[in-house]
Formats: sequence, structure tokens, C-alpha cells
Amino acid sequence: MSGEVSVYELVYELWKIENSVDELGKLPEGFEDKLREYFSRLKSYLRVSDKTMLSTSLREAEVEAVAKLVQSLFEVRLGKIIRAVESGSYPENMSGFEKNIYMSLHRILTEHKRYIESIVMATAYSGWKTIESDYDVVCFQQDFPQIVGEDLKTYGPFKKGDIAVLPRANAQTLTVKGIAYKLTIMTPELEGG
Repeated sequence: MSGEVSVYELVYELWKIENSVDELGKLPEGFEDKLREYFSRLKSYLRVSDKTMLSTSLREAEVEAVAKLVQSLFEVRLGKIIRAVESGSYPENMSGFEKNIYMSLHRILTEHKRYIESIVMATAYSGWKTIESDYDVVCFQQDFPQIVGEDLKTYGPFKKGDIAVLPRANAQTLTVKGIAYKLTIMTPELEGG
């Protein structure tokens, strides 16, 4: 059963790397499947093994150690993802489920920021309203190549600091990835309106 040792060593190395760098480390292709297979194989072995044998105790300890390392590895990665969402950056090397977590967290934090902004704007900009449109105004945080918008028009290329009016879906994608941030455009409300 030398396969288990290599999985343990792999998890341990990934855990060490993840704890030594600020950005997300790259996980090997099929890592989650390897883990599932590893745990399944060891649990099957433990079910049929003699509980009084030393090898059984060692395998149980190994399963527990790998499980703790995996949990710690993904907790460290989650912390990095949360910090990336808070800073508005989009980290590379996320696994599929981590991308889903990133998008969910981004949506939640964006809703939170919008709510707080609405409270602030309600008091600071009393008598002003946000202009609603199918387009958003964004400011680019980095250079970005030309794109075709969801309205099939061509936009860009863009330089860091450029301000552009883009279809809402395109602007949202760029904002989620930390490439640009949305600017709110307001107008004074007319009396009685």
C-alpha cells in the first residue's frame, strides 16, 4: 500500500507550501479525486482489518493525520480567498469549488458594501439618486485588452486608470476579477420626483 504514503507526502508538501507563501499554491490535477480514492481505500482496509494489529493502529493514525492536514490546507486557502475578495483581487490557482466560494463571497460582500453605501448615500447625498442603466461606469485597475461586450460592440483596449462605460454583465465580470471597479453615477432628484 505504498500509494497511501505518496498521498500523505503530497498533502504534507502542499500544506507546507501553502503556509509559506501569500498567494494560493497550485493544487495537482485531480487532487480532490486522489484524496477521495485514498480515504475510501484506507477506510475499506480498516473495516476488514484486525483491530488489535499494530498496522491497523498505524493506518488509523495516518487517516487522522492526513484528514487534519487536508482540513488545515483548505482552511489556509479559504483565508487567502477571503482576503482576496476583501482586497478586490482574483487569485490564480483556485480549484473549481474554491471559484464557487470566491464568487459567493464576492456577491455577499458586494451586497454588504452596496447596503452600507446606500445608507451613507441616503444621508450624505440626501436629494440625490443613482442613475440606473444597462451600462456601468468602471475604472480600470490595470491594463486590459480589447473586448467584445454583451451588446456585441467592441471596447478598449484599456490602460490602468481608464474610465469606461460597459454593458453591466461585462463590467460586473471585470469587477469580480479585480480588473476594474464600478463608479456610481448620481443626479440630484427634482422636487416632488
